[in-house]
Amino acid sequence: MVDPVQLILRIAYYYSRVLGVLNFEINVETGLARITSRASIYAILANGLVVILLISISNGLRVMRLFTQAGHMHEYLYLVVHGVRFTSLVATLFNRWWQRRRLIQLVNGLRRLAIRKPNVMRFWRRGIIYKTITYLLPEIVQVVLTLMYLWPYLTSGLALDSVGLYLLAILVNLTVTHYFFAVLNVHSHYALLNQEIESVFAEICSLEHVHRRATVMSKCCSLADQLEGIALTQSELQSLSETMLQTFEIQGLCIFIHTYTTIVTAIYYMFSTIKQNIDKEWNFFFIFVYIFQVFFYFADCLVTISNVLFVLDNHSKMVELMEHFSTISPGLDERLETVIESFQLQLKRNPLKISILGLYNVERSNVMSIISSLVINSLVLIQYDLQYKIVSKELSL
Repeated sequence: MVDPVQLILRIAYYYSRVLGVLNFEINVETGLARITSRASIYAILANGLVVILLISISNGLRVMRLFTQAGHMHEYLYLVVHGVRFTSLVATLFNRWWQRRRLIQLVNGLRRLAIRKPNVMRFWRRGIIYKTITYLLPEIVQVVLTLMYLWPYLTSGLALDSVGLYLLAILVNLTVTHYFFAVLNVHSHYALLNQEIESVFAEICSLEHVHRRATVMSKCCSLADQLEGIALTQSELQSLSETMLQTFEIQGLCIFIHTYTTIVTAIYYMFSTIKQNIDKEWNFFFIFVYIFQVFFYFADCLVTISNVLFVLDNHSKMVELMEHFSTISPGLDERLETVIESFQLQLKRNPLKISILGLYNVERSNVMSIISSLVINSLVLIQYDLQYKIVSKELSL
């Protein structure tokens, strides 16, 4: 029976290869990544074709002529989002070539960890399914909305522009998905390690009631080996996390800027278009589908951001779990106590930090500040739109 999660991963891989977002090959059976001439040549051609097509469309942007009813603010915001998407895509494609060997090292490093810890795959499932749903639904609804709105005006040139703009959105979202899956791997391994630490701690506590010294010594030796293995895995995982941050640092900044501008524009666009078209061209079904798309776009952003925060939460939980070992009665086993102290020191000496190009660290407090900024800027744009309409009406009188 085919595993749906494995099927999703394979489809995402081939989808990325076809669009040229991945410039190396991954063996779908073993997961081993490697550079090949075939993958390199195809990626060069695909990247070049995409950039030429998007530049050609950006010079014309005939699609923009259909949105004159939304006002000049809408046109400017749409151009800003388009510019940010185009810049983000070009920067990401350039970064993929620049960091290709490091990205391959990251993929193969995560592969080695997954082979050693096959149970980690069950932690992927929910995240991959959530991401697939929140990624596909807005894309499908966007196609439906575009066809519904542009069908009366559709020409060959307009169709080409629409396909190009849709392709740009797909490529940007696909690069975000790659970052999501890399972070999901780290998150899943941390969650599995925390479970193993809890199991070790429970077994150590149970030894306090065992009176046979030989049994205690044998069990402590085994538990020390387990905890030492967990510490080595955590050290390797944190090293891979640092490699991941270095590999995706430019892309991370692009994702942040793109997401910020898109959300602000989406909020303003939802208010403006519904206000202007609710009694004209739009019916209830159209408005419902549009709100449905916006909802799942926000859900997709929430899934992506939460995935990053879960990594930090799991690392903090690991530090707390190791602090619990200090409550164990001393003198149980010298080697076990040494391993515990070494692991605790390792976590304190190398705290996990996720930053955006070194500009600021990703933390829950910073995320709340960003959400507040999004709301404020969206309200400013809406207020400006309302004020502009009032002034325009007074001048017309």
